[in-house]
Amino acid sequence: MALFYTDKSAKKSTKLTALQRFDIQDLDYQGLGVAKLNGKTWFVENALPNEQVEATILEEKRQYGRAKAVRFLQKSATRQLPACTIYSQCGGCQMQHLPVELQRETKQKALFQRLQKLQSQPIQHHEMLVGSAFGYRRRAKLHISLTKNALSLGFRQANSQTVIPLEYCNVLEPELAQLLPYLQQCFANWKQKKLLGHIELVRADNGVALLLRHLGKLHLDDEKALRDFAEQHHLLLFVMLDKEQIEQWRGDLPYYEINGLSLRFSIRDFIQINAALNQKMVNQAIEWLALSKQDRVLDLFCGMGNFTLPMAKFAQQVVGIEGVEPMVEQARQNAELNQIENAQFFQTDLDQPFVDKPWAKQSFNKVLLDPARNGALFALDHLCQLSPERIVYVSCNPATLVRDAEKLIQQGYRLEKCAMIDMFPHTGHLESISLFVKA
Repeated sequence: MALFYTDKSAKKSTKLTALQRFDIQDLDYQGLGVAKLNGKTWFVENALPNEQVEATILEEKRQYGRAKAVRFLQKSATRQLPACTIYSQCGGCQMQHLPVELQRETKQKALFQRLQKLQSQPIQHHEMLVGSAFGYRRRAKLHISLTKNALSLGFRQANSQTVIPLEYCNVLEPELAQLLPYLQQCFANWKQKKLLGHIELVRADNGVALLLRHLGKLHLDDEKALRDFAEQHHLLLFVMLDKEQIEQWRGDLPYYEINGLSLRFSIRDFIQINAALNQKMVNQAIEWLALSKQDRVLDLFCGMGNFTLPMAKFAQQVVGIEGVEPMVEQARQNAELNQIENAQFFQTDLDQPFVDKPWAKQSFNKVLLDPARNGALFALDHLCQLSPERIVYVSCNPATLVRDAEKLIQQGYRLEKCAMIDMFPHTGHLESISLFVKA
């Protein structure tokens, strides 16, 4: 059932305390059971089609409601035991009670059904891009909580600020998962526990990077313990003492390799969390753009060059545009590091008109879009004035993809191909890649 609900303006009603019975009819792409009750659609956590459940009401709005199943009167034969022992508490995954094949099928069905409604011409449903269902996540943000000076380190519970202690996580890459108990031990003896903010871990190709957010200067004993810990576990160590200051205490700048290129990134830069699927996604984009040495490519929301630099190996010229100046500078450094001379990078706020920018006065016949969750609607009018013949759109939010695809179709483009990317197994996130061709 392809329902992408985004109504954030409706007021919440008073929460009900009694359990409500639901007959689950369908499954949405986020793994929520779908039920109808009194003419309203309900999305029920931890519920599957053909199940009858009793659920607590989480919120009720004018057009839909949300609930969470707490008692099962009838269970589905497809329900499985989650591989994670704290799955019912942790907010990191939402779909481990579904077989991974059903997760993928449900997401793909919802995506394709909604997109096909936008045009009369059939969309080619490309083979799904998939990888390992576990051990795929190369980045994690760990929260810290204190109870009577006892420290807990882990992920937050769903819809809560409560931190669920984490000893192991089977969706993290093994190098990160195996580090968790040692991190717990390291910070258990911290002198200034109240100054601990959070911890970020990234598995780069030159080692595991750790960023500690600390609310002020470290106690000398804490600093020594942290440096010793990083030395013992061969970590790239970074410490953030305020929002504007990150100090590099050990190791080099992290990097990852893709298509024979080495891409460095700052510890807080956005990178795709699934390395294997990122590689497949970049290759798919290059194939669908059908790049040649006659092509001039525009890469909007380019970051530090994840798509731009691999595309430069096939095109005449590639121009990457990014709103964050430090990432633009990092992209330029990556181009220089890899001896790529046909890629340029510019900082531009893409929510403002850009057709008068010097780089936009160049001719581009192909475009790559990889926006954040809020999509690229604010850039599409200006982009379409450039009249590219092919646009590849990489999306992490099906709701904004559908909205933006409708706009592109209105502007004279045809949605030719689409593929789901299983970038985030066991979660409600849906990544996809689509090809638009000038009609």
